[in-house]
Formats: sequence, structure tokens, C-alpha cells
Amino acid sequence: MELAECTTKAMGTTAQVIVYAHTGRAATDLAGLALLRVSLLEQCWSRFRPDSELNRLNERAGLGPQEVSRDLEALVCTMLDAGAWTDGAFDPTVLAQMNRLGYDADFATVIAREGLASLEQTLRPVAGTDGIVVNPTAHTVILPAGVGIDPGGIGKGLAADIVADEIHAAGAQGILVNIGGDVSTRGSADGSPWVVGIQDDRYADSPVIAQVTLDGPYRAIATSSSLRRRWQGRHHVLDPRTGLPSTSDLAQVSVLAPTGWQAEAASTFALVHGVDRARQWLERESLDAFLFTHDAPPRRLQELQHA
Repeated sequence: MELAECTTKAMGTTAQVIVYAHTGRAATDLAGLALLRVSLLEQCWSRFRPDSELNRLNERAGLGPQEVSRDLEALVCTMLDAGAWTDGAFDPTVLAQMNRLGYDADFATVIAREGLASLEQTLRPVAGTDGIVVNPTAHTVILPAGVGIDPGGIGKGLAADIVADEIHAAGAQGILVNIGGDVSTRGSADGSPWVVGIQDDRYADSPVIAQVTLDGPYRAIATSSSLRRRWQGRHHVLDPRTGLPSTSDLAQVSVLAPTGWQAEAASTFALVHGVDRARQWLERESLDAFLFTHDAPPRRLQELQHA
């Protein structure tokens, strides 16, 4: 079994692909194809690319059914599924409030201009997804007037899932796709389960504090944190009930789940609702997680269940 590994910049972060195949040439070709597919998905649903299909859809909110590509349709359906699954803790209609709070460009631009202006911070619950309609037969999406959608971390998690599925089906014996910490795997790492390390965002240059095995029901992991992507004292995980950055007792959550998008949605639920409700919900959904409060050692959900 041969290995190929490559990286590129995508979706405002680093995308990494590791592929195992029977020959070195096949592994290299499949890894390159995987990164190309990540780039195509970014072009489709990045809110920071003026020409993205997502932005064109947002611009036509209130104008009736809009025909969309299969990729964008999959994204919108997944966001609606994530919203329903998390009882609204993940909500793609945070876009308008995210822009009001100053996260209206890629993060490098936001940081570069930090301190240049006083940004608005007001209690403003988000619109919600009730008026968003997908027609899977006509491949159309309706957005209500004034509603824009932002994939947030779901875009990274779903992209990792799509690429892992497609490259595995194309002949990879094993593939790991890591888009900014959203990891989705298929197959095996040269006959062994995939092993992923977790760091502690509460400390600069944190070493790997735990390693997890991705196999069985858990083929993906995602980490969400209120300590990353900060500007003017804000962070990027909004509580849809207030339209403001979440203020729960959790600083970081790493969730193991069957898919990358589920891991992302579950980590958002936890950061919004805090450790007590997160534990109950994660246990109910048969997920595993590492929970980091602001001032205590991280705890693994499986360990808490058996304590």
C-alpha cells in the first residue's frame, strides 16, 4: 500500500488530504483530485467569494425559486438537517448578524482592519430557517426576502465528507480529509484505523493532549472553539437566540461522529448550550466528545459516562 499526502489553502484555512492506494501513482493522483474537489466546493459555497454560487443565491433572496447545482443543494439540505437536529443551535441564517458584528470578509481581512471602527453589537435573534424551501425534484431553493445563509463550519465538515466519499469510491483504500480541523475518513490507514490528535486551544502552541481512533460508528471529528477567530473581543460561534457570540461555560468542544457535518453541528450545539445540556444531548445522540470548560481540565464524554 502506498501513501500520498498534500495540502492547500482552502475555505479560509488549510486543507490536508492523506490517501492510501495500491500504487504510488494512484495515491498521488487521487490526492490531487481530492484537493481539486475541495477547491470546487469552496468556489460553490464560500461566502467570501463574490462570484460563489452561494452568494448569488443570497442576492436573490425573496425572488422565488432559484435553480442550484447539486453541490449547493446538498449544502442547503444539510444545513436544514443540522438546524432541525440541533433544535436550532446551528442556524445558517446568522449571516446578517455575523456581518453586523464585523465578520463580513475572510478572517485575515477582519483581523487586518481590527480597531479601525466601532462595530455594532445588539441583541438581535436570527431569522430562522422556516421560510427556506428546497425542491429536490426541480433542484431549486427559495430564500425569504432579507434572509442570507452562511454555512459556517458545516461547509468544512460537509466538504470533507463529500471528498472522502468520492475519492474512496474512486479507488482509494483509505482517505483522510482535514479541512481546518474538520476531519472525515473512509477506509483505513494502511490496514489500521485512523488516529487523530486533539490540541487544547486554551494554551498557545498546545501539544497533542489526546489521540482518538476514527473507526466503527465514528469516522469523523470536528473541533469548535470560542478561542479561535476572535476580533474585537468577539468570536465566530453565534447563539441564534440572541444573535451574539455564545457565552456558555464551554471554551472548546471536540466531537466524534459518523460524519463531519454532524460533528460540526454537535460541537456548535455544545458551545451554545454549555456543558450540562451538551452532555445530555450528546449522550442521547450516541456521540462522543471532549469538553473543555474555561478553567478545568478537559473531560471525555465516554469517561464521564462510566465514572
